[in-house]
Amino acid sequence: MKIALLGDTTFFGKYSVNNNKNIFDYFSDIKKLLGQYDYVIANLETPFGEGTKAYGNKSAYIYSEIENIALLSYLGISIVNLANNHLYDYGQKSYKLTKQILTENNIKYFGIEGKQMFLEKENTKIAFSGFCCYSTNPVGLGLDGINELNYPIIKENLIKNSLDGYNNILSIHAGTEHINFPSYDHINFARKLSEIVPYVYYGHHPHVLQGIEKHKDSLIAYSLGNFCFDDLYTSKSKEPLVKQSENNKSSIILELEYQNNKLVSHKAIPIYSGDDKMQIGSARISKNLNAYSLKLDLNERNYNSMRNELLDSLAQKRIAKRDLKWYLKRLNLRTFFVAKDLFMNKNKYNKNLKNHL
Repeated sequence: MKIALLGDTTFFGKYSVNNNKNIFDYFSDIKKLLGQYDYVIANLETPFGEGTKAYGNKSAYIYSEIENIALLSYLGISIVNLANNHLYDYGQKSYKLTKQILTENNIKYFGIEGKQMFLEKENTKIAFSGFCCYSTNPVGLGLDGINELNYPIIKENLIKNSLDGYNNILSIHAGTEHINFPSYDHINFARKLSEIVPYVYYGHHPHVLQGIEKHKDSLIAYSLGNFCFDDLYTSKSKEPLVKQSENNKSSIILELEYQNNKLVSHKAIPIYSGDDKMQIGSARISKNLNAYSLKLDLNERNYNSMRNELLDSLAQKRIAKRDLKWYLKRLNLRTFFVAKDLFMNKNKYNKNLKNHL
């Protein structure tokens, strides 16, 4: 059994069939590559809808027009993870519509309402489960919505699935955006789970590539980066809130091969979001991935020192772009509620994850 795992996948802006008449040609080479796999799984981060009424207190909202279901089918994406911080951007109506559209088009999903996905093929059994971390400042998490990252629940699922003869693949939406190094909390989390049962961890949300490591008998890929993600705008400015950089455009497809119910090999296939075509293969991306992976061997103190320097540099670059007008636009009640949600999510993060490490 061969599986391809994709990172953050969104169909809006130039990645929408309604905005880009050449979008199918853009993905044509990737389509051929993905056609070689038994299963292709993506983190679908754009709910389907009309974008008429945003939900919750966030700085940006994204959605995909229903017509873009054709892109999932075209790319051969047969299963999607829905545990992410944008699925509830347009509330319950869009959430239900997303489930409906996926079901009508025979695309299976996991990561919500406690749902896992179980596959059996060629003497191999795979269990997929997905969870969204409070570090992403999400909305819609809970029993009737997106699966929250809860350490005891994840531990219980992994053990049960393993006892039932399944290989676990864990999809995690977590971390800090636009930095190539996961927090040490998430490193500890992933490694601690590997002490319990062997499994595969693949992450998304940072929108950039992060390192890969083997720990015990587990494979841990902290962030695959963007599969496809356009510049992100808000109503507050004509300038993009997030403009795609070379770092954002550099990603991997994580290939897994199972034989006789055992993971026998894996491969990181570099991809790059070019202007006219999604490109396959890049020595530069492979070299960067190796550098990110090597940093995971640092001790906790040195790793945090290195990472904090990078975070401070990113923060300074953001501050340099902001003037008085930028701050005045954000002096409103919504900003207060955003701050409140950040505080509450931090407490939930501590309760569900940090306190267990």
